[in-house]
Amino acid sequence: MEFKHKPVLLEETIEGLKIKEDGIYVDGTLGGAGHSKEILKRLSSKGLLIGIDRDEEALKAAKENLKEYTNVKYIHGNHDEIEEILQQQNIEKVDGILLDLGVSSYQLDERNRGFSYLGNNELDMRMDKSQQLTAKKVINSYSEEELANIIYEYGEERFSRQIARNICNARKEKEIQTTEELVKIIEKSIPAQAKKDGHPAKRTFHRTTKKWRKIMYNHIPFFRRQSSKKCIC
Repeated sequence: MEFKHKPVLLEETIEGLKIKEDGIYVDGTLGGAGHSKEILKRLSSKGLLIGIDRDEEALKAAKENLKEYTNVKYIHGNHDEIEEILQQQNIEKVDGILLDLGVSSYQLDERNRGFSYLGNNELDMRMDKSQQLTAKKVINSYSEEELANIIYEYGEERFSRQIARNICNARKEKEIQTTEELVKIIEKSIPAQAKKDGHPAKRTFHRTTKKWRKIMYNHIPFFRRQSSKKCIC
């Protein structure tokens, strides 16, 4: 499948960065490089773009999209590690940092990633295929209390405890391996009167799995840590 992702708020983002033609910019969520391409169009040969992504497929697509530019450095890593990455590149200061957080349509549509509730796919949800922790490991190893807290706090799901209880009961019989199995557990956990607003699997699965994804690629810890640090721009 071709990696396609329409950059959000493109004009507003570029305007907000106030790009200097000789500046140094970091795209911490490079993706298909839609934002980065617009940044590079405004840089001189002295300017530099650092493109970071945990998804090797995204990096591959970005390199193809930006093949006409030579003032790009591609980093397979996490935006959470921006300071360390810049230190490794001997860069003390940058002129702007861009983060487009979320999951692209490519990642949602690629069924073997396990981000979508549709189909019967393995519970993976890794952006970075080289890391060990998967959604399947989380669902099958976290305690009932941990699962309930995750689902309630980050999924805003009022039936979090029922879902967590049913997950733990189901995994006593066999390991939960697929998105379809998880969807069925969620459906079973939602009372009939709460299923009026559309299909509960669609609504609840995406609410619940927001946190699995955040566990996979650490968006929340990044902002908690960065809020107490000085900006390196």
